[in-house]
Order: sequence, then structure tokens, then C-alpha cells
Amino acid sequence: MRSSFSFILLATAGIFSATSAYAACTGSNGRGWGSGNGNGQFAMTARDKTCRISFPGFIDDAKKTRTPATDVTVTRKPSSGTVSIVAGKGLVYTPSQGFKGKDRFCTKNRSAKVKGKTLSGCITVTVR
Repeated sequence: MRSSFSFILLATAGIFSATSAYAACTGSNGRGWGSGNGNGQFAMTARDKTCRISFPGFIDDAKKTRTPATDVTVTRKPSSGTVSIVAGKGLVYTPSQGFKGKDRFCTKNRSAKVKGKTLSGCITVTVR
């Protein structure tokens, strides 16, 4: 199943938004990334093999621009799979062979174009 969707992140510094890459999974990065409490939830089937998740982005309402936070540090690795950072595309979660259940990883995202701002949180992927 391929889908595209948007999510909005609210923070004390402003509003952040991103659109997901086409993915073999469904879900959202959720809210709270600007305050360090991002809580993404995605679901996929084992048949899908990977879950593609886009970078959150910084929104400048005055300029009406979106800047992806593509400088990513994985701060907590998933315990039952791997997460890869694909330049210009986003994150790719791959469950371990035969794994079914919930797996979680955390990231801290920045952009050289947005000085002094960070988006961070965790993403839970449910593999069915």
C-alpha cells in the first residue's frame, strides 16, 4: 500500500510541518517534535519490508516556506530492526526478518538553514 500524508508539529517556537515520502506503511510523525516530545506512529505489514518516513520540517509562516530538517542523529536505535537515513528522502525502517510487533526509535533533527532550532522525538512502528 502506498500513501502520502501530511502532519503538523506544534511547538513553543512555532508550527512545524512535513509531508511523508511515499511509503509502504501508513501513519504520522505526530506532534511535539519542536518541544522534544515527538511521538510518531506508523503501521506496516511484514510483507511491505520497509517503512519510509519523511523528515519533519521547519515552517516559516512569514515567508511561507518549509525547510526539511535533514541533519538527523538517531538517538535510540530500534531493538527489532534497523533505521537508515536516506539523503534527501527521509528515514527507512526495516524490521528484522520474521519480526511482528512494535519497535521504537528516536531521532534529533536539524537543518543548517534554520539556526538554533531542533526537532526531536520517537517513532513507533507496528509490524503486522
